[in-house]
Amino acid sequence: MRIYPLTRLPILDSKPRHHIPAFAAWLLSLTLLILALPLHMAAADDLSAKGEQLFMECEKATSSRQYNLLKKKAEELRRIGQSQNNRNEEIVGEALRLHALISVRDTTEFALSIEALIKDAPTIKKSSPRLYAAVARTISSYYQRIINDYSQALHYATEYLDATRQAGDRNLEAAALSSIASIYFQKQDNSGWSYAVESYELAKKSGDLSTRYITSCNMANFLFNTAKFEEAMTHLKEAEDFARRAGFDAESSYINSFFGDIYDQLGNTAEAEKYYKLSLEATPETSNYDIIYSRVCYAMFLLNHDRLNEALAQLQDTDKLAREKKVTIFNKEIFFFMSKIYEKQGNYAKSLEFYIKYADAKLELFSEQKEREFAILDLRNKVSEEERKNASQSLELMKRGRTIIILSAVGTIFLIICVAGLFYHRNKMNDYKQIVARYLANAESERHLREQLEAAKATNAEAKTGAVLNDEKSQNLFEQLEKMMKDDRTYRDASLSLDKTATLLSTNRTYLSHVVNEKAGKSFSNYVNEYRLNEAVEILSDPDNDEPLKNISASVGFTSPSNFYMLFRQKVGVSPSIFRTNVKNIKKTI
Repeated sequence: MRIYPLTRLPILDSKPRHHIPAFAAWLLSLTLLILALPLHMAAADDLSAKGEQLFMECEKATSSRQYNLLKKKAEELRRIGQSQNNRNEEIVGEALRLHALISVRDTTEFALSIEALIKDAPTIKKSSPRLYAAVARTISSYYQRIINDYSQALHYATEYLDATRQAGDRNLEAAALSSIASIYFQKQDNSGWSYAVESYELAKKSGDLSTRYITSCNMANFLFNTAKFEEAMTHLKEAEDFARRAGFDAESSYINSFFGDIYDQLGNTAEAEKYYKLSLEATPETSNYDIIYSRVCYAMFLLNHDRLNEALAQLQDTDKLAREKKVTIFNKEIFFFMSKIYEKQGNYAKSLEFYIKYADAKLELFSEQKEREFAILDLRNKVSEEERKNASQSLELMKRGRTIIILSAVGTIFLIICVAGLFYHRNKMNDYKQIVARYLANAESERHLREQLEAAKATNAEAKTGAVLNDEKSQNLFEQLEKMMKDDRTYRDASLSLDKTATLLSTNRTYLSHVVNEKAGKSFSNYVNEYRLNEAVEILSDPDNDEPLKNISASVGFTSPSNFYMLFRQKVGVSPSIFRTNVKNIKKTI
């Protein structure tokens, strides 16, 4: 798993699905399309000749990732708007200036500027789709990259996408789809894969190098996080080629650290370290964000290979550099890894000191309310997208609709949608409860079967012959591994690796990997995570347990709460928070 997903940018789905009534959704799509057409035809950008020139230069700088130039041109556009009392130029200039700052992770406080931009956004939306696209893009980027509010980020990214489609700009449409994909990726939600594929295919048609680079990176990210490392490598090499052809020298640190991650997962340690070291050689254009990120990636690599002194030195230098550059977004990773190193070295006082710093620095807390908002918005977007594709085939007929009749129906339609949304949410909560109840019942049944199996194994062991076979050797090794996991709960060690486990069992990693694949039918990492998830389920099945989810995640061996949430949802079908809530409700009714 990439330790912190970058926004340069099929999973098991056991959740029941409900749909907004098709007739209501069709009417809504029809209404919005017909209303949008005359507005689009009548809209004027209302930019002066100089303002239009500056706006195009800003868009070109955005595409070529020249953020210092973008900031300079955007400030000029804003000043012209102020001097000529042109609100469109002033608002869009401010939006583009903020986009430049957000893109390089500037330490400026953005909240008040973004709040003002949100208030001004409707003015631009009425005036011009292409100008509104720039405004919505900035607001979405702020919510995604600065404060990690994914529901708001998705809302404005969808506004960005709709504006690009109204403007008829296919290249910007690909970039907007890529932005939506990156939000899902940063949220560790692989259902955003469809947006990544759609943006990738659209970018191939547009031919723009910047968009092709972004969409290829997104493809590589999603493939990497679903353990398809060879395919991820193919798309990353493609992205590297686009970056080279476009002159994106500043991207070299990010690309090289990504290559290091992939080679490490493929078992090529030497090649991985070569790329990690290359990632440290930043160019003058490399952002502070990427400089710090590449160093954290290399430190994690050193830690995973038990090169503790090197990892500690790397993290100490990185922490110092991060404070100098005022980059705080990676503090939690830096402090967490330093805590793990001191723990392994036996310096428990230092380990506790940095673990407290890690807990204080952790910015992203799980929010069930935001999860609900994101899920509802996600459903609406997908229904709207499907209806849009169908409606586009009859666009010419819709132009002849009567606006007065449609306006009178809008209130009724929205009422239907609201009622349908409430119905959907109620049913979704009921289905969650059923999923948890079934899972608890299945877990109890599985426990009885496991006890019977252990009893049968004990009986068969008494009658076992003394013949020594190769299969017995692998069986003995697997039984030792099972005992270590069940009795010693070794899986709780977050640093547990295949190499470390092989050493504990006095064997080699290749043979151990083969035995786990043969006996357990899964990879070593999946085998270990299965134990971690089973204990997490056991803890959450206790209705009296109110331990924070992030503490449970760490106690069972996960280094990343987001990874824990994603794997838990894949296994059980609902998030840990929803599982716990429904367990408490079920127990109350018994």
